[in-house]
Amino acid sequence: MILIKDSSREKSEYLHVSGKLIYRDSKLGKMPYRDSGAYRYIKIAGYSQPFEIYADEQGKLIDSLKIGNTVTAWYQKPYIPSQEGVNRFLQFLEKDNKLYFEPTGFQQQLGYAIILMALVMMLLFYVLYKKGKIAY
Repeated sequence: MILIKDSSREKSEYLHVSGKLIYRDSKLGKMPYRDSGAYRYIKIAGYSQPFEIYADEQGKLIDSLKIGNTVTAWYQKPYIPSQEGVNRFLQFLEKDNKLYFEPTGFQQQLGYAIILMALVMMLLFYVLYKKGKIAY
């Protein structure tokens, strides 16, 4: 439910920070630990943590941003802080009212898939219980 709720908000409902881009790269320390070509890391002046962005198709657009550009990021605060000290919940990134990153909708689809699987499992267990295949 959290995946669906968090991924279906309007842009104005997220926290945001505007400032100069002070770091942009495909690596940050030893990160990413997987699929290195799809991740981007940015740091914005005025926000304490770098953002980790999975931007497979939008990577080239993010790469076109230059250090010193003024950008605005809409994000949500992590429920559990990451051990690496990055925020993985960037929702929108724009410069001069042009979007450079927006969510793909995967989280919302994943949320619906999890709910559907849970309902199918409940129905399956109910049918098996009624047939006497599993005990209460």
